[in-house]
Amino acid sequence: MRQWLDEIVSDFMEVSDLSIRIRRFEVNSELAPEVHAQLMRIVQEALSNVRKHSRACQVWIDCGERDGDLLLEVEDDGEGFSLVDVAGNSRHGLQGMRERADLIGADFQIVNQPGHGTKIIIRLPTYIQRTQETPL
Repeated sequence: MRQWLDEIVSDFMEVSDLSIRIRRFEVNSELAPEVHAQLMRIVQEALSNVRKHSRACQVWIDCGERDGDLLLEVEDDGEGFSLVDVAGNSRHGLQGMRERADLIGADFQIVNQPGHGTKIIIRLPTYIQRTQETPL
C-alpha cells in the first residue's frame, strides 16, 4: 500500500502546485486486494477534490492502525466548505468516496469548516480487512 500511495502522491504533485506529504504510515495488517484498491481510489478522489476545489497549498496524508482500526486521513489547508453549498456535480466525488468506503465496510467522515480546510477520515475495522478476501 505504501508504494501505491507514494505513486499517487507523486502523480498529483506533477500535475498541480500542491505540496503533498505523507506524515505517517504505520500499517502492519495485510490488506485484501479489494480493500486496498478502494482505499487508493478514495485517496485519488480526495486529492482530485483538493486540487479542483479547495485552493489549498498543502495536503497531509496519515495512515495507521489504532484501537483495532485502520485509519486513513487526507487533510488540506484549503478554504473548506459547507456541505449545503456544494453544487450537485461536485457532490459526485464525495458520494463516490462514501460509496467506496461502504463497499469495504469502512466509516467515511468529512470534517471541515469554511475557512479552515477539510479532512477526509476513513476508519476500517481490521477484522473486516481480513474478511474481504475473495474465496477461491
